[in-house]
Amino acid sequence: MSTPAPEPLLPDFERPGAFAAPWEAMIFAIVLKLHEAGHFAWNDFAAALSAQIHAHPERSYYVCWTDAAITLLTERGLVEEAALLRQALAIERFRAADHHHIARTEPIAIGPAQG
Repeated sequence: MSTPAPEPLLPDFERPGAFAAPWEAMIFAIVLKLHEAGHFAWNDFAAALSAQIHAHPERSYYVCWTDAAITLLTERGLVEEAALLRQALAIERFRAADHHHIARTEPIAIGPAQG
């Protein structure tokens, strides 16, 4: 009797609905790249994700995924929480102004928090 193959880490990108929205695919890719760049061990991310899922079972999986990433990045000083909040508020104001046709080209840097 053979052992079944382990579940793959990556979702089946060919399957319709692998991600419910483009932002889910983006945060998935961002987290993988940050891990590959050595910003955190995969076990650390998995623990943070598990904590988010258990603390907020009503939230969608990728909202928990995003919150886990933010938690790790702020704990490690790669993202300053206040700067992240300012950026989120700027995006909300931008969307409220209904200027969806204007491209935003400013990059968001990830690195050591500036003190």
